[in-house]
This record gives sequence, structure tokens and C-alpha cells, in this order.
Amino acid sequence: MKLKINTKKAVLWGTILIILGYAGILLIMSRCASIVPHRDQPVGVVDGVPDGFYAITTHVRGIGMFTGSTTALIAAEPTEDGFRANSRPGAVGELLGGLPGFYVNLIGDKRVPGGAFLHWSGPAPVKNQTTRGVFKSPRANLKTDFYSYDKPIELRPMNSERLFGLMTIAPANAKDFPKTDYLALVDRIDTMLKAKLFDPAEYEISETQDFLKRLRKASGKVRDDAEFLMAWMFASRNLTFSHCYVGRKLDPEFEDRFAQMSSTSPLTVGMDKAISIIDNEGIVTLRIATFEGDSYDEIDKAFVYIIKRNPRGLIIDLRDNPGGTYISGRVSAYLNKSAMNVGVFFDRRGRARVLAHNLTDFPKVSWASISSKDKFNNLIKEHSAFVGMIEPVDSIYDGPVVVLVNGKTASACEPLAAGLQEIKRATIIGERTAAKMLWTTEHDVGEGWILSVPTVDYLTGQGIRLDGLGVIPDIETSSEDAPQVAREFLLKTLRR
Repeated sequence: MKLKINTKKAVLWGTILIILGYAGILLIMSRCASIVPHRDQPVGVVDGVPDGFYAITTHVRGIGMFTGSTTALIAAEPTEDGFRANSRPGAVGELLGGLPGFYVNLIGDKRVPGGAFLHWSGPAPVKNQTTRGVFKSPRANLKTDFYSYDKPIELRPMNSERLFGLMTIAPANAKDFPKTDYLALVDRIDTMLKAKLFDPAEYEISETQDFLKRLRKASGKVRDDAEFLMAWMFASRNLTFSHCYVGRKLDPEFEDRFAQMSSTSPLTVGMDKAISIIDNEGIVTLRIATFEGDSYDEIDKAFVYIIKRNPRGLIIDLRDNPGGTYISGRVSAYLNKSAMNVGVFFDRRGRARVLAHNLTDFPKVSWASISSKDKFNNLIKEHSAFVGMIEPVDSIYDGPVVVLVNGKTASACEPLAAGLQEIKRATIIGERTAAKMLWTTEHDVGEGWILSVPTVDYLTGQGIRLDGLGVIPDIETSSEDAPQVAREFLLKTLRR
């Protein structure tokens, strides 16, 4: 059988491939022109502007990846009005791997120009004056305020003056990197997940094993801490469970500094105020940006105002709230006249009995008695599971309630929204929540790294597992339209 070839089509496709090839080369050349190369860079100096190799370490206290004291290797060079610097060109595509990685490095991505995921630029510092530069990463763009490279550089969100973290810079030799044996680190992570994961079956499934395989493959290529975290982010995209991440320990010097600056809430992008209240013509909006911290004080203060004001309706805005700790249950205590079953928390030892709805062996625990993460962890350690109960406080708000949620409403927010929805105490408006509801514990995996392992699973009072599912709103609408839809809903309800 002879294979017939369409000559015209072959020529056309050949021409297209040649054009694409030249276009790719031009794109690479144009992008490399704005990227500082990492080959043969000398050890940097910081007398004037950065020029050469440096190790920059960001010190951030908060939730999730890219917190702690994380070091990245950058190359810098002077410009006409200051300096520019970037992490390793092409690293993103190399760590991503496969066809997606090839195209990222070939064509580029606006978040990672040139395949480098960290970019820092700014003017030369002026003596006794604060100089402002810009530090860009795929997760956040930050302002850098500094007047000397010998002092910690302050990091702030682009749209805020709140301190997000600090950055230190030191001349470095590329030959000294990587500092960590990342392949050995992955082996220790693998061992810890196998021993501690909330469901042993989740460790064995193909998605988890593929994650570990991808992480091992990328770990042979990474040059610094930041690249390892990027490799983790790429490898973990298909994990079937949430709240699994790794990060560096925070340098004790900066832990002390941050503790003095913010005793209860994390240094988190864009969070100028954890709790705020807006009173608009008889309808109060309670905006809660985070539930991080070990104190009920701010929630108590907010509800003292709300109960005294006795509004016609209450909107609780949890959009973009990443969660935090058990303190979210304090909100429910002010909204319900009778005790409320907040759901069951359980680890791998109690899993079979809980899923069989055999809860008789597990204690019912007053949520108000859980005053720290240690108490929560000790309850699980002692009983393997417990049912949380929320008792009402002396004075409650009994008017109509709406809760706003979106795709970034996560973790500790989700039991709050689901619980109020299940007992029909609130109407949920917005988008399906993030479906990230597991409790984590931190484990030291050596060389200054901490692994957060999801060790505790959760079912709502009606037995619904939220991780992977989320809370489905009663009224679905976009995050942007949710406040107006909520207000119209309350006004319509009040007219009945």
C-alpha cells in the first residue's frame, strides 16, 4: 500500500513550522534582553546597586507556602536609573517539565517572563531616604522599601502600606547552591505522608504517587529554596486533598520582630484589618478577612456593636477569607439560641467508625473550651475524634443573616457557612467555596524545613465532607455581585 502525500499541504505545514521556529527564536531573544543571565556572574557587592550574584531571603509569617525564611539565588545588574534582578532564567519551564514547560520557556508567560519567577527592580538608594522598588513573583507583587542593603528591606502589598514581611540580601557564590539535599528531603516528606496522612488510602492512590514522582524528578534540578517551593507547587496541582504544603522555618530573629508587630493575625497580603463593620441604612456588613489567631476578642467586640445596634439584617462577608483556626465557631455562638452541632473531626484511627456513623465512643466537646491549637490537637490525640458543640452566648443577634462566600473562601470559613446553612440560620450567597477543609499538623522534616500534613478530616453536622466539595450557595452569583444581591435579598425578606 503506497502512502499518498499531499505536496501542497506538506509545503504549507513546513512553512508554518519554519515561521513558528523563527518566531520562537525572536521571542526568546526579545525576552532574554530584559533578563539578567546567571552564567558566570561574579559574587555581588551592595555598595551602590546590586550587581552580580546574591542570596535574597524573604522572611514572612503567615499561612501556606512561601512563608518562613526562604532563600533564592538572584543575578542583578545596574540600569540607567537603578538596578534589575531576577531568579534563574528558564527555571519555571525546567521545573514544570514536559510540553507545558517547553512552551513557558519558548513563548513565555506574563507572570514568569523569561522563565524566571522572581523579579526585583528599583532605583539606587539615597542616603537617609527610603527608596521604593518592586518585587514580583507569581503569588504576589510587593513593594520594597529600603535605605540601606545592610538593613532588612520592608515588603508591602502593592495596594497597601501594611507590612507583609522583610527581605535580607547578601552577596553569594553560585557554586555554594543548592544548600539543601532536596532529593533526601523528598524522601523524608514521603515517609511522613505515609505515616501521618488523615486517610492511609489517600497516600496509595495514583495522584499522590504521581505527585511524589514529579517532585523527585524536579528536585534534582532545583538550585535554591524558592525553586523547590515552585517545584512543589507544580507537582501538587492534582493532589486530591488540601492543606498539604512545605516551607522553611522562620528565622527566630524575625519571629520575635513579627510577634511584636502582630500578636494575633498573620502578615498576609492585603489584610490591613482582620475585621471591619459597615452600617448602611439598617443593614450591617461584618467583613472578616481571616480567622487566624488565638483570640476571640475581635469577634466579641464586633458582635457587642451589632447586638447593641440591632440592625434589620446582617451580612457576614467571608469572601477571600483563607480561613485560620477554630475561632470561626465563635461567630455561630452569637447567631443561634440553642446548642449547635458543628460537626465531627477525626484522624486516621477513628476514620472507619466515623464514616460508619458510629459516634457513640467519641466525646462531645464545647467549642468554647478549645482555646488553642494544642488543645485541639490533644483532643484528637486522646480520642481520635470528637464532635464539636457550640453553645450560645448570653446575648445573640436573632435577625436575618446572609453569608457571602466565593472560590477563595476556605478552611475554617467552610464549617461556619455550612453549619449556618444546615440549620437554616443563614442564607449563603456567592460562589462555591474553595473546598479546602482539613486540619493540619506541622512536622519537622530536617534541614530547616517544616511539612504541614493534613492529619484530621471533617464532616458537617449532617455528615457532609467539605474537602473537595465545598459549600454550595443557596443563591449563586459572582463574587463581585454578591453584596448587592445580598442586600436586595434582605430587603425583600424584610418586606414580607
